[in-house]
Amino acid sequence: MSSPSCALRSVGVVRSQREGYLTQATGQECQTLQIGEPWTSGSPIACYAECMVRYPDSCQSVVYNSHTQNCTPGSVAFGPITRITTAIPHATSADVIFYVRQPIPPCNETDNFKIYDVCGTSDCLYVSTEMAENYTMAENHCYQMNSRLIVANTKARFSLLWYTADKYIGSDTYIGLTDLAEEGTFVWINGEDLSSEQYQYVWVPNEPYNYYWWEGGENCVEVDFTQYPGFMGLNDARCTEQTHFICER
Repeated sequence: MSSPSCALRSVGVVRSQREGYLTQATGQECQTLQIGEPWTSGSPIACYAECMVRYPDSCQSVVYNSHTQNCTPGSVAFGPITRITTAIPHATSADVIFYVRQPIPPCNETDNFKIYDVCGTSDCLYVSTEMAENYTMAENHCYQMNSRLIVANTKARFSLLWYTADKYIGSDTYIGLTDLAEEGTFVWINGEDLSSEQYQYVWVPNEPYNYYWWEGGENCVEVDFTQYPGFMGLNDARCTEQTHFICER
């Protein structure tokens, strides 16, 4: 086992590389996934130092209980996602999550872009105040600002998307995901397929459904507030729908 001084030196190097620092969540707004067995540690800092020694490539957060001194290693932090039931800390426990801020991307703040952040994950976004007449118009609006519709291809980025759409728009919002090329195969605008893992948690109940198949189908994806208020999830919609949108630069 590494000595405490060696562990802290290792933490300093890796934290410097990640441009991160340890942040305590103040409530249940952040969660993580357990990446290893827990151990006892004297403080959150010592907990994180040991986590970095044991899991130098994957430790991005720790869940710590100050009463029991129980330390649990975690992956990247993310805002609560309804269908992920294995996330920690549990709402009924005295555990608290401490997470590392991920590298903040550069952000050209012209055209009302700015940095949005959730649980340490950041992105340079334009959150529309206007509604696009259809998906193509939303896509073109982003391109004209040297950006693209937002890609939410990880748990952390999905929770950032949902937080931003929920807090700053509050209605249906186009994102960079469609099955235009092949019905039923959803692809992010950066060319990456929607993973089978994400497929299990991003959709609202009974979606995607492709309801309007007789009119060309539902091939463009939106954050859905209209049908399921308060439920975090996506919906496949007609590409002719008039909705808000989020661009990322």
